[in-house]
Amino acid sequence: MPETTRTKSSNLELLRRIALRYPETQEGVSCGKQAFKARNKAFLFLGRDATHYNAMFKLRDALPEAARLAAREPTHYAVGGHQWVKLTFPHDQSPPPELLDRWIDESYRLMAPKTLVALLPESVLPRKPARAIVHRRKPLRDSAK
Repeated sequence: MPETTRTKSSNLELLRRIALRYPETQEGVSCGKQAFKARNKAFLFLGRDATHYNAMFKLRDALPEAARLAAREPTHYAVGGHQWVKLTFPHDQSPPPELLDRWIDESYRLMAPKTLVALLPESVLPRKPARAIVHRRKPLRDSAK
């Protein structure tokens, strides 16, 4: 098999294999792209043309990381509306596999029904620090009234 054909399919196949590891994930087509859904909730979209492939993820915690990557490499990363992030690479290039694992995991956890997310082991994603609880005292009533 020619190298370009093998490379074209291997990057998308890696993303596909990662997505299909999640509970009740089904592969289909939505908006002209390959879509991966858990109970009809899409968490990953894949597309390709003759020279590039792309993937779209829903992110929250990794959004600052995605924004930094988009600022450094705008041809490869883009942060869109509603916290969707798109990556675009030539068929012979790929972002780090660890990044793909984390982003697919986060996207699934954000989009899939909570009953399916509960089936997963603890997230490998860093947790947001808990917000400090501020106890406010009620103002003292003026007893002179």
